Amino acid sequence: MEFAAMCCRILLVVVFAVAVVSKLRSADAFGAFVRSVQGLAALSPHRSRAVARVVAGAEVAGVVLLVLPSRMAMVGFALVGCLLGAFALAMAASLRRGVRVPCRCFGASTRSTGPLQLVRNGFLMAVAAGGAVGTVHGLPKSPGGLAVACATGLVLGVVVTNLDDISELLRDAFPVAARKGHR
Repeated sequence: MEFAAMCCRILLVVVFAVAVVSKLRSADAFGAFVRSVQGLAALSPHRSRAVARVVAGAEVAGVVLLVLPSRMAMVGFALVGCLLGAFALAMAASLRRGVRVPCRCFGASTRSTGPLQLVRNGFLMAVAAGGAVGTVHGLPKSPGGLAVACATGLVLGVVVTNLDDISELLRDAFPVAARKGHR
């Protein structure tokens, strides 16, 4: 169980570290994130900036908590799980209003939010819940198992942060199936 929890930790650290860096790497990147928040949450520009700051701060806190010892990591899992839930609710509300804005989750993506992002957030919420449960058992004792858990979490984190690009690549590779709605 502790190996799965470590994999979950690494996966979420990668996802949230990439998210934070992509938002805070420049004033333009943060401004784009603020505009995305404004569109998703239907807030004023002033409130959107405040919410964006809180989100970025909470993401930083989540990363820090997840790399600390087990008890603090459990708080990190809870924090990122709540953030992911809030993101999913904001995206779902936006989609219900018919507003599709670019998802600035991991940088300068121009792809609008949609079902894929909701599924991704649901998956990540499950990862946060599973990681919290597994963290009760502490850190893995076997160095080899720890290495495998960390490598797996790293690979999954890279896949999740690039999921939009991967889905676009697959859509381009199979254009007829994508057009007809086949899976």
